[in-house]
Amino acid sequence: MVSPGTLTALTALTKGSPTEYEPLIDDETGDVGYPDAEAYLDDGDPRAYEVLESLANRDILEKTFVEKVYICPGCGGEGMAYTTACGGCGSAYTIETELFEHLTCGHIAPREEFEVGHDEFVCPGCEAQLESFEDIERGERYVCQDCGSYFETPEHGLRCRDCGEIYAPGDTEERVLCRYSLTDGGQRWVEAQLDARESVVEMLEDRGFEATADTTVKIDTGDQPVHVYAEDVLLDSRIVAAVHERPEEAHATHLREIAAAVDARPFLITTLGSVDKGVEAVAEAADMRILSADTGGDLRNDYEVTDAPRPSQSLVQRIASAVRQP
Repeated sequence: MVSPGTLTALTALTKGSPTEYEPLIDDETGDVGYPDAEAYLDDGDPRAYEVLESLANRDILEKTFVEKVYICPGCGGEGMAYTTACGGCGSAYTIETELFEHLTCGHIAPREEFEVGHDEFVCPGCEAQLESFEDIERGERYVCQDCGSYFETPEHGLRCRDCGEIYAPGDTEERVLCRYSLTDGGQRWVEAQLDARESVVEMLEDRGFEATADTTVKIDTGDQPVHVYAEDVLLDSRIVAAVHERPEEAHATHLREIAAAVDARPFLITTLGSVDKGVEAVAEAADMRILSADTGGDLRNDYEVTDAPRPSQSLVQRIASAVRQP
């Protein structure tokens, strides 16, 4: 159910290097990433955040809240910066300013517009000479330097660091950032996937192949990650194997295409003992071998074909339940 790169990223967690995947926010651009996870993922994998969220939804990873970031609704930029803005024109060019109001004529303007000299003030509205502050009411207000509006408090806003647009917080997409670590069930799930992969390697080696796990094969579009690749140089024979919980038709099709590109026979391994409907048709057309691997990695020929929704209990939950039983 996971790509070779994703399984490698999970394997790193089982070894404690690192113990968890933490978000990193670029101070200058606001971009959010998980560089430790990205270092393991394949080029064809979704973004690290999406991979980690998917694994957390399957109880393989546990997530711990770190902070929130906001996504620009205009360009999709991450890590928008908080700012204040004019409620009239939306400009962020607002400055807290001391305002004078001439009580006689009602004119309001910044202090510097009244001030004509040292302790000399003239109303810019009615041009009256002001002998004292008795005719003036003073107060602090924010003044927009673009449209001239003034207000007691500016509007809260989020400015996109990519496109520069300012949006109300409610108009942006809120994203929660978390740290991700393996659950106990996730630890055993990874071990089950690795055991299945290792069993495939051992089986092929016993049959005279040189087999390698977590490797790449060269196809026309470049290096393609695979779970297992095996080759018998003497017999000019090759095998490509993929390990999934319950393989879907798309998994079988992808494996078929890789195998055809390197002239290899494809092996599809299920760790749940079942494949989705549609897989067998692809397998028959591609001379694809389908095997089941139990939680200890032992391989067998039997498997089920189902078009039912994925069982409510994943392999992770089944493993955890089995361990909890007395």
